[in-house]
Amino acid sequence: MSEFKFACPVCGQHMMCDSSQGGSVMTCPTCFQQITAPQAPAPDAKFILTGTKVSEKKILVRGLDAATGPASANKTSTTIVIGVVILLLAGVVVFFFGGKLWELVSPSPWRATDVGYVGTPGSFSQAGGVFTVNGSGADVWLKADGFYCLFQPLDGDGALTAQVLNLKDTDLWAKAGVMIRETTEAGSKMAVAAVRPDGQAQFIWRSTTGEDAGASPTMGGLGYPKWVKIVRTGDSFSAFYKMNAKDAWQQISESQTIHMSPSAQIGLIVCAHKMGTLSQAQFDQVTLQTGKNASLK
Repeated sequence: MSEFKFACPVCGQHMMCDSSQGGSVMTCPTCFQQITAPQAPAPDAKFILTGTKVSEKKILVRGLDAATGPASANKTSTTIVIGVVILLLAGVVVFFFGGKLWELVSPSPWRATDVGYVGTPGSFSQAGGVFTVNGSGADVWLKADGFYCLFQPLDGDGALTAQVLNLKDTDLWAKAGVMIRETTEAGSKMAVAAVRPDGQAQFIWRSTTGEDAGASPTMGGLGYPKWVKIVRTGDSFSAFYKMNAKDAWQQISESQTIHMSPSAQIGLIVCAHKMGTLSQAQFDQVTLQTGKNASLK
């Protein structure tokens, strides 16, 4: 399958997918809009395609059509105000148009936190689709972890892909990568496709809460940038890497079975492997896929 680049129609962020993902829905990593990926272009095409914005979900609240007469108008206005307050308190954006109340559900934003003991708080910024993430912490290893993460909720199956542009060398075993984690507790079950400062890739997982993590040998050779991908299909977790966008994905060791809650977290992580010291990584082409169509290849 061949990969191609397309642009978000809302913010212009470039995203990557392969020919099997044409027509699937993805989340733009910059504006978080749901985008339908275009079909793969012809092999000799020289232009960048543009995805299609998924139509907002509009829900007509029954009984709020404008009525005639002062009494009906006052009653309608009062009902609208009450409805707006309730919806706003629920975290929903609403607007009034043509005598009807409509609801526009906003996409979930990225959230960020330090996990476990880190010594120095982490942080992140975003510009032009590139995430710059700073994180401390002792390791993602043994019975409990310490690192910084940028994450979103994941319900059920899903996959996260990112191009790691670089990682500050605070220690040979500093880490940057993509992770699926049951909770943000230090000893949580988790699976991560990570790279070290020298660019070598590794699959790390914890199958049982509070127990020692397991890890694959490093692979993939030296150097940056390097692409990483973490995939969940039921209780099966798999990690992949590749050097270039057009390369085929290479699996890092075998898949692992982890009996993780369907409600989990998925995101980007940085660990300095040195308590109190900040490492920094930059991530580009961050692509989140959810549902059973989240591809392994």
